[in-house]
Amino acid sequence: MKTAIRTFRKSHYGFHAALLILKAFALHAILFKDFNLLKVIALEGCFIFLLLGLVEGLAKKGAPYIYLAANALITTFFAAILLYVTWFNTIPTYHVLLEIGQLGAIRDSVASLLSPLYALLYLDIIILLILLIAKKYPLVRSEAKSPWKRRTFLGALAVCVIVFFYYKNVEIANPVLAAESKGIFNYEAINIAKSSEPKSAATMANEKADPYETNQKIASIKGIKLIPADQRKYFGMAKGRNVIVIQGESFQNFLIGLKINGKEVTPNLNELVKHSFYFSNLFQQVGPGNTSDAEFIMNTSLFPNDNTPTSLTVGNKEIPSLPKVLKEKGYSTMTFHTDKINFWNRDQLYPDLGFDQYFDESYFGDSDKVGMAASDDVLYKKGTEALANAKKPFYSMFISLSSHHPFVIPDEKKTLDLPSEYDGTLIGDYLTAQNYTDAAIGRFIEELKKKGIWDNSVILFYGDHLGLQDKALDDRDQELFEQFTGHKYNLKDRYTIPFIVSIPGKTDNGTEVSSPGGQLDFMPTLANLLGVKIDHKLVHFGQDLLQGQNNLIGIRYYLPPGGFVNDHIIYYPNESFADGDAFSLNTMDRVKDFSKYETSYQKILTLEELSDSYYAQLPEKE
Repeated sequence: MKTAIRTFRKSHYGFHAALLILKAFALHAILFKDFNLLKVIALEGCFIFLLLGLVEGLAKKGAPYIYLAANALITTFFAAILLYVTWFNTIPTYHVLLEIGQLGAIRDSVASLLSPLYALLYLDIIILLILLIAKKYPLVRSEAKSPWKRRTFLGALAVCVIVFFYYKNVEIANPVLAAESKGIFNYEAINIAKSSEPKSAATMANEKADPYETNQKIASIKGIKLIPADQRKYFGMAKGRNVIVIQGESFQNFLIGLKINGKEVTPNLNELVKHSFYFSNLFQQVGPGNTSDAEFIMNTSLFPNDNTPTSLTVGNKEIPSLPKVLKEKGYSTMTFHTDKINFWNRDQLYPDLGFDQYFDESYFGDSDKVGMAASDDVLYKKGTEALANAKKPFYSMFISLSSHHPFVIPDEKKTLDLPSEYDGTLIGDYLTAQNYTDAAIGRFIEELKKKGIWDNSVILFYGDHLGLQDKALDDRDQELFEQFTGHKYNLKDRYTIPFIVSIPGKTDNGTEVSSPGGQLDFMPTLANLLGVKIDHKLVHFGQDLLQGQNNLIGIRYYLPPGGFVNDHIIYYPNESFADGDAFSLNTMDRVKDFSKYETSYQKILTLEELSDSYYAQLPEKE
């Protein structure tokens, strides 16, 4: 018996399993502050033994190298989980992990998040590889007919099955808590199983519903009414005008009006706000696709997917959209993005959204590169040339990229003079990058005026998603933020983005709208200003923000399912509604009794399910 145990312990199978269980324990300790080794062995160890058991059966030759590769693969899975939670504050599903090929385009951003901790995860692999090359490898292959190997594999399989079916129907709203409770491997296995389950008949009930009927249903759930177009405020104020949409990369709302040592961080946008509708309480609603999800939402007013970048699922769908409706009214449609067109599947996303033309790296080139691609200055300069030659009226989108994380701006483009205490900080880099974004927009506005485009256009600017994740801010960053805002970085700071709509000659006096809204509201608000009636044409889950109605905003991905903002609170569930957390929208103080808002929680879940159902039933392209 002792000999068999010693042989098993020194085998590839047993030794690598022990190493990976220790790594799983470290992962639980770091992410969840969970130090229960027995729990880790039960939840993660069974899957580790199961996976390595499969490797043992396949490793006929070159077993040491195959086991090292398997160890490296599982370690990389752990590292990806750790990296993702650090930045996005949620557990990535297998859908997201399968898109690892997209990381090449944002390698600088990924590299900036790495720490020595990640190297430690691979230390055992490096040591074993060195010993293998030096022919001092300490492990042996377990015998093919070893009863310990067979029993361990079968035992692991049995435990995995028990764990899977025990937790399969245990609903925990917060993905991080779900992964802690169910185990990370099991959490992914359950997601895979659920994604393959057919939708229920009740979920698919809106399959052939008329858009107007669905919009009435949405309004009823939200507790508002569909206002007839001719009774709406500002209807047709920008009728027949060109549309220029500017999507600001990682641009958060606290930047508007912000001064450091008396100097404005975003002077051009501050000036634009004075002559625009400015929605100052607007919340991001993107999913795992982030920037590409923001583009999708702007043009459809549909919720993004909850676990997959939406752009990866559009390839076979006929998607109703604002560009398609505007094309029926004689608009030409185009979008501008300086990166490669296949990044996040945009080569399919853009045609599916109804854009006649898209301009990408092949048009802009790679000169004057900032971060991922050609600079915002190149984007706007060459984009303005295309607008000048475009058929009028046009609907256009400009996707800013220069202020993408890790917010590295070349010295010759820096114009923000920050105090020395900002040197080497994430906050300092972020402010510098967004100051460049603002300066480039200022030059863009001047070019539009020179080309005679400005006066007959409606210009929209909004941030696509947050740039500063709280877990990425160290103590110095937090202190600096509190210095220039007067408060600690909170949920509202994290999730609010600016939304600015300027109609030259019409909004010159400026109007601030402080009632809450979300990205799904962009399209209905713009359609109203353009005098375009969409209620009978496009299902939209957002509402026109200029009508002064109550709102209910679901933040689907960055908060657990059911997380919402209404006119009073920001709320997110934990295991369920009752143990969630709520904060006053005005003061950000914790709200102890939020029981009266449970109906809002249920409404958001219903709306998100309805959006998924509607999207699933869209016809496939011929």
